[in-house]
Amino acid sequence: MDVRKCLALIVVAACGTPPKGPVATKPEPVAPPPDAAPRPPDPDLNRQPPAPLLSIDWTSVPLSTEAEANAVWAQIAPTGEDWEAKLDEIPVAKAGPLAVAMLRAGNFTCVPPQPPRDCAPLVLDVDGPAPTAGMSDPCLRRLLALWSLGAVEDSDLPQIYGALKQIAAIPPPESQLVAAAIQAVPETDHDKRLELLSIAFQAGQRDLANGHVGSLDEPHLIDAATKHHLDGALDALAVESHRAVFLTAIADDKMSPKARAEAIQELVAGEDKLAPDARAALIAATKAKDCYVAAAAVRALEVRGDRRAVPKKPRTRSPDVMMRALCVLAAYERFQGNDESSLLPGFVPPKGLEHVKIAFDALSDTDPDGDGDPHTERTVTLIPKADVVVPEVDDMVRAFRRCKGTTCSSNDRDFRFGLKLVGGELTLATLELIERPPCPGR
Repeated sequence: MDVRKCLALIVVAACGTPPKGPVATKPEPVAPPPDAAPRPPDPDLNRQPPAPLLSIDWTSVPLSTEAEANAVWAQIAPTGEDWEAKLDEIPVAKAGPLAVAMLRAGNFTCVPPQPPRDCAPLVLDVDGPAPTAGMSDPCLRRLLALWSLGAVEDSDLPQIYGALKQIAAIPPPESQLVAAAIQAVPETDHDKRLELLSIAFQAGQRDLANGHVGSLDEPHLIDAATKHHLDGALDALAVESHRAVFLTAIADDKMSPKARAEAIQELVAGEDKLAPDARAALIAATKAKDCYVAAAAVRALEVRGDRRAVPKKPRTRSPDVMMRALCVLAAYERFQGNDESSLLPGFVPPKGLEHVKIAFDALSDTDPDGDGDPHTERTVTLIPKADVVVPEVDDMVRAFRRCKGTTCSSNDRDFRFGLKLVGGELTLATLELIERPPCPGR
């Protein structure tokens, strides 16, 4: 064989097999030192239970009488700081007698009712008790009462019903406790539910009571509207099948004006020609004490062709008669359409209405009108008779519910009606709108 061919074969044979890389080996596990200490447990995952706050042997504590239950409450001695933790330690089986005793003991009115007055602070919620508050503190007791209402059974109702009535009579701003007392009565017990709702309604819990009245059955809804004046009951009744209820509501001075006006609108809806009972009810309602109800009745009659009660200037020298007519007029304009003309021009003298506006600016430090008060600015405008309209009509309607003489006040303004004899009859010559300063702290 040729020597050169042999060398070529040797080279090809050598190039055909790739070289092998280094062989990987697994590291040997490293054993911990024989004297390493075990890792302590994670405190976030292994929390120790807190030490009990109560040293009461619940297996043998006597709770067969109210006196014994009150004695256990004295041992529990909850405070504003620890009441939740202590109540959590009460076994469920022992909670009932304690709850009954707490509810029967009463004294849960945390915020006493405030007399109505100007610039009264607006209270929207009930504050919690102070950390040091004890069992005699009403604000702590209302929290204990809430716990108790969640712990009683339906079988406890005869023992606690008197307490529920007392709770239902708590006025605003309390609402949570009153609602819990109402809900403690089974929904099937319509008599007791209605009684509690009526008590709450009369105590000023109108929205709360109206919100729960829908759970009553039909006979109790009728009683709620006709006997207890709960206007929310009308929302759950149909005028087609309960016409008499709506007729009664229209004449009910104890029902809210808004609900009575809505009852008028529902009663006559779709009736181009009024039924005799509806017409009689509307005619009577035009003389309702509340101007808003009267105006609603006037409007319902007017759109069906009877304009006899439409507001017009009375021929009178009596300020009271004139103020009543203006009150109905202001409310009547709430029911007018945007394209309808105001009726107020008929109340003013030929020269027009002197419109006085006194604006209030707490930050002003100048006295543009020279009255000595930098916070008020007085402007006077004579409005021609044809251009007169009712100003700030929504606020005026509210103000007419709080009048002294010829001055009526809302939370935002005083409206002063300047009446003047023209041709032997009173007219509205001047109308002053006075912005009231904001209440302190608002």
